[in-house]
Amino acid sequence: MGQNQSYSNWDPTQSVGYNEETMKGERLEKFKSLALQAQQAFPPPFVDKPQDPSTPLDTPLGNEALKRGRWATARRKPAPRDSGSRMAVAKGYPTLEEIELELGGLDGFMTLFGCHYMGMFENPRMNVLFDTRHADTRVNAFEHGKRVACTIIDLTHRTALYRKLGRGFSGAFSVDKTHATAKRCPMRPVTQQKSLPEGSMRGSRRFTTDQRDSWIGHIMCAAEQVGASKAFEEKLGLYLATTVSAYAPFVDEKTGKLDWQEETPYK
Repeated sequence: MGQNQSYSNWDPTQSVGYNEETMKGERLEKFKSLALQAQQAFPPPFVDKPQDPSTPLDTPLGNEALKRGRWATARRKPAPRDSGSRMAVAKGYPTLEEIELELGGLDGFMTLFGCHYMGMFENPRMNVLFDTRHADTRVNAFEHGKRVACTIIDLTHRTALYRKLGRGFSGAFSVDKTHATAKRCPMRPVTQQKSLPEGSMRGSRRFTTDQRDSWIGHIMCAAEQVGASKAFEEKLGLYLATTVSAYAPFVDEKTGKLDWQEETPYK
């Protein structure tokens, strides 16, 4: 494959997370096992109260994800100005050829993001964002991963995979509703249930800088988990650290300051 048209008939709804034509032996078995784990992993049950301030946030995987995400954020290239409103696509994303080489194709890309969500579900910094009262949220890690994977491929390679999921025309537009649900989740700590900028007509609850960096880092950890090269992991992480600025501002809970990245601040 390697060309966009090669995936024109590829159906993400039928993806099992691995391609037996492009994978063999231990590699194939690894992807089969991880895809199955992602299909059996679900967000934690909903609890109708904010996370207790005394809840330990430190876990080995969660801390490693935060560390890698901070690494990528510190080294990323700037995003196009106001990419969140202009839908501008940053450069530096993995090619389809690299995805095929590293992951056996788009099926493997689905598994990578399934592993990403498994990590998020286990991370107390992140799992407070999953309000499972909503059927759209109450799905397994593999299904969550498909949505993000298809959205990224559509944006970077001008495919039309997301619409095949039956969830609307574009993941880039659908994500606004998903994010709004996550931001309003009552399981978030009280400190995160505040509209920012304060007093602004455009204010809303914000993801934190640690949640932003953890999201990036969990993808990098997932790339390692599926057996991708360090170079691929870092390229994917750096690219996503750039593109995530479209969802700025993020709030630094330690300082209370908003990080707008390349988005234009407003009052």
